Amino acid sequence: MPETEPDSLPADFVARLTASQGALYSFIVSLMGGLEQANDVLQETNLKLCRKAAQYDAEQPFLRWAYVFARNEVMSWRTRQARSRLVFDDELVTKIAAIFESVEGGAERELSALEKCVEKLPERQRALVASRYGRGEALQEIAARLDMPENAVAALFYRLRKALAKCVELSLGGEVSP
Repeated sequence: MPETEPDSLPADFVARLTASQGALYSFIVSLMGGLEQANDVLQETNLKLCRKAAQYDAEQPFLRWAYVFARNEVMSWRTRQARSRLVFDDELVTKIAAIFESVEGGAERELSALEKCVEKLPERQRALVASRYGRGEALQEIAARLDMPENAVAALFYRLRKALAKCVELSLGGEVSP
């Protein structure tokens, strides 16, 4: 299958890749046993994912697919670092990867439930969630735009988070992880 050019990545793929950065970073750090080189390995993983974007099946969980690339990049890093005594052995890396991959399905379900719950919000609240959590707009900026005190906007977001958490929990039948 041909590789995807970075300029032609589908928006849905970019959104999934962006949303998965924290989980991928955690996965990589856990496999490497430390933070020192994790950013480099994450960047290499992201490059590989972007090159192989055309091979991604949007019907499948993104993180499960991305973890395969991340694990391969960690293994490549390990090969380059083989002289160091501080690198985990293959068996331990495989066990840690299996634990992450078994837990990942729950995270995908929770994310899907959260997306559905956000869709149920009134338009104004969806726009606020998108401003704060989608675009990373500062609370102060939102308060100024809405001409509201910051503490009132903070309280509004607190109530939104609580409502979304309850919605996710209800939609998953109480299966939400801590």
